[in-house]
Amino acid sequence: MRKSFLFLTFFLILLVFSVAERSVLVITDGKAEKVYPLGEHEITIEYIHSVERSEVIETLVVNRSGIYATGMKWKDFGAGLPEDFQDWNGSWYEKRINIYLGKSLDYWFIPVNQANITVDGSLAFAPRSDTLIKFQIKSCPILLTAIGRC
Repeated sequence: MRKSFLFLTFFLILLVFSVAERSVLVITDGKAEKVYPLGEHEITIEYIHSVERSEVIETLVVNRSGIYATGMKWKDFGAGLPEDFQDWNGSWYEKRINIYLGKSLDYWFIPVNQANITVDGSLAFAPRSDTLIKFQIKSCPILLTAIGRC
């Protein structure tokens, strides 16, 4: 009787965890993925601009409502870089923004970009070949979230 109770309890817990879902941020390069339970996350994307060959830092904030571009820092002008800025600190032009980007976002990187993508200060991806990085907010079973998958 006790074994049946334990099995039934285990089965019910497994069922709840496999059916119940939570919102997560999934970042993938098509080979690997990182899954972050949603609260609020800051994503920093640092790269070398492919035309101007200067450093660029973009900042995103991700929460349950979506992905927001919140800031950008760059070192020079031209080829798709902003022409307007709010601050110049002697090395960087800076712009603070709050632009809703939706619940998914794709970035394409090439080797010259030498990109580093961090989430809350920890390195998530550092693509060094032609790579499409996808950021997506979606619902994922709690069981998969617990093992870092979605």
